[in-house]
Amino acid sequence: MAPSSTISPYGPLIMKLRWVSVTFRAAVAAASIVVGTTTPALAQQTGAPARAVETVLLQTMRAWDGSPYRAYPTARPEVTVVRYRIPPHAVLPWHTHPSINIGYVLSGHLTAVRRSDGKRLKLGPGDVVPEMVGGAHRGETGDETAELIVFYAGTPGTPLTVADGED
Repeated sequence: MAPSSTISPYGPLIMKLRWVSVTFRAAVAAASIVVGTTTPALAQQTGAPARAVETVLLQTMRAWDGSPYRAYPTARPEVTVVRYRIPPHAVLPWHTHPSINIGYVLSGHLTAVRRSDGKRLKLGPGDVVPEMVGGAHRGETGDETAELIVFYAGTPGTPLTVADGED
């Protein structure tokens, strides 16, 4: 499942994202290294200088449901990276996010569901999802555990997730 065709109702996704700070880009680059890069090892074996290979996984100004992101807060930024492991057949509680965040699916499958109209987005390994900000949604897993890393671009003291309270 190609990330570009699953997260945008507009077809292939390469939307401009102007709010991404140097810190957030560094976090995404670090995640790419964690996920696995063999270039340095290969360079050491051949004696060639190591080169980084850069692949843009996502640039967007909108969440997966098409809603635009608002202006980034002017307060001091705080980047948080969380690894989630969601068991099979889980239905997470309805919740919202006060800050922009991006998820990367490492393994398993997860379906994001928007509360207002039931719109669904199916995600699998390698998919990148720009999460909704302020809109209630939840995740549901199928027959396998889903594991993902989520990068939150928030501010100090702001919660990552807020329960919707209407479960």
